Amino acid sequence: MQPETILYTFLIVGMLLAIMATGTWICFALYGTAIFALMFLGRKNMEGVLESVLFNSVNSYTLVAIPMFVFMGEILIKSGCSQYLFRGVRKILSPFPGGMLHTNIIACSVFSACSGSSTATTVAIGSVSIPELTKQGYARPITFGSICSGGTLGVLIPPSIMMILYGSLTGNSIGKLFIAGIIPGLVLAGMFMLYIGIACLKNPAWAPGRTSFGGVQYIKDVLSSFLDIWPVVLLIGGIMLSIYTGIATPTEAGAVSVLIALLIWVLIYRTFTPKLFLDAAKDTLIINAQLMVSIIAARALGMALSLLNIPSELSASISALPVSPYLVWAMIVVVYVLLGCFVDGIDLLVITVPVFYPIMVLGLGFDAIWFGVVLTVLLEMSLITPPAGFNLLVTHSISGSKDLMETIKGSLPFVIVMLFALALFTIFPGLATFLPSKML
Repeated sequence: MQPETILYTFLIVGMLLAIMATGTWICFALYGTAIFALMFLGRKNMEGVLESVLFNSVNSYTLVAIPMFVFMGEILIKSGCSQYLFRGVRKILSPFPGGMLHTNIIACSVFSACSGSSTATTVAIGSVSIPELTKQGYARPITFGSICSGGTLGVLIPPSIMMILYGSLTGNSIGKLFIAGIIPGLVLAGMFMLYIGIACLKNPAWAPGRTSFGGVQYIKDVLSSFLDIWPVVLLIGGIMLSIYTGIATPTEAGAVSVLIALLIWVLIYRTFTPKLFLDAAKDTLIINAQLMVSIIAARALGMALSLLNIPSELSASISALPVSPYLVWAMIVVVYVLLGCFVDGIDLLVITVPVFYPIMVLGLGFDAIWFGVVLTVLLEMSLITPPAGFNLLVTHSISGSKDLMETIKGSLPFVIVMLFALALFTIFPGLATFLPSKML
């Protein structure tokens, strides 16, 4: 790298860290750093790009999918969908080792496939699950850990708000990213359940006795469970099939999903009230506004870095190193794990993608869709790594526990499981790229 580029890099990173250290919101720290870079480090009139960044960053048809899927998730939360979903899944999984702990993972996986939000999933399922499992005698740490980890599946199993942001920032297909997350999401959910089963077999006191697989009653329970979960299955299937077959774009699928969710709320759950509807719209507006500010800030900083040639020179320098690309990837994983202990997932995404995407995809030649999936897994980990993991704090707040360490102890084994999953997706990238390659 040129000495000038190295100096600019240190100045920009130093400025960003200095602003963040004051407690400023990260989106404003990013934008302030971008203004500093464009006005004081760049060439003449570089600050003129700010006007176009402000408008063009959010003037995007692709980004319309975000408020649509957020609104759908808010509708499902207000409708009480999670209660029916949890009850239906519980009937199927209670005989397995770990019993109703598996219900947390499956219910979170299904709900997250509708809401696209980890926080929404954690609150919706956790508020129903935690009191029930605590009453039945399940160990509190693994109960909290299963809710934390299950909630993170909301950013991997489509529709995923983080994948929409990644696709918007990098110019990749949102539809392909959505479809690419299906197999890894199911694999990760399966690995979570495998850990729960093994842990409960080794520690029988963590879960009460299981119900029997045999008998007519279990068959009746399984059949009756579909009465509780079929509306959600219909919604998920409609979204995925419309995108995979090319009938609808992700934005169009988001709009249709809102309509289906409203019909389910009004005609099936019958809990619709004007007040709840206005609350859902209000929450959607607030969440979307926060995300748009983050996108503008990320685009502004990305533009500053690009005009200063930092990503291209950094990518070229790392690509020229006499080391394996997988060693570089391993170092990037370590960086994400460390940053994830202190920075929220969405903020981490908008901060790092302008730097690491050129290195991994343009420099080292990794597949852009694959990188989007494994990056999402890394961002999932940031949600459950102490001390600032957002799902940790959310789970702790709804659990009624006075000891945060209960939630941390229960979540750390799931972090290790996610690292194994990350290694698996790196060794077998086809798990993420097979379905997108078959899209129409």
